[in-house]
Amino acid sequence: MGLCFYSVISIPTTLFFIHLMAAYWNYYEIGINASANSFSLIFFVAPVMLILFTISGYIMSNLAQRVRMKKRASVGMGILGVIITFIIGFIVISGEFSDYPRPIPHNFLEFLRYYLGLAPKKDYGI
Repeated sequence: MGLCFYSVISIPTTLFFIHLMAAYWNYYEIGINASANSFSLIFFVAPVMLILFTISGYIMSNLAQRVRMKKRASVGMGILGVIITFIIGFIVISGEFSDYPRPIPHNFLEFLRYYLGLAPKKDYGI
């Protein structure tokens, strides 16, 4: 598949990434306020991540085709490249704020339970 296919795949991936980062910043109360966080996510993070998702999928797919993989396998490798970039991007961006003062202790599994609606946000009374 070509660069156009991975750019189409990257659009919903970028939207989900931005939504997840906004929820993460909101949960840990990182940033100035919701509108400033949204501005930085939309105008600075989203274009970079869209480009990174597209390029990583395209490169992984081309590398798989050069190793003589079938077309379906190379598409799978491209999608795997997008997923790996998603995970690494989330770890890097969330790690940038590891020293940010927040009232909730940093616990990623607790955030995932909150994000998936399995547990309410804990109030630590600070």
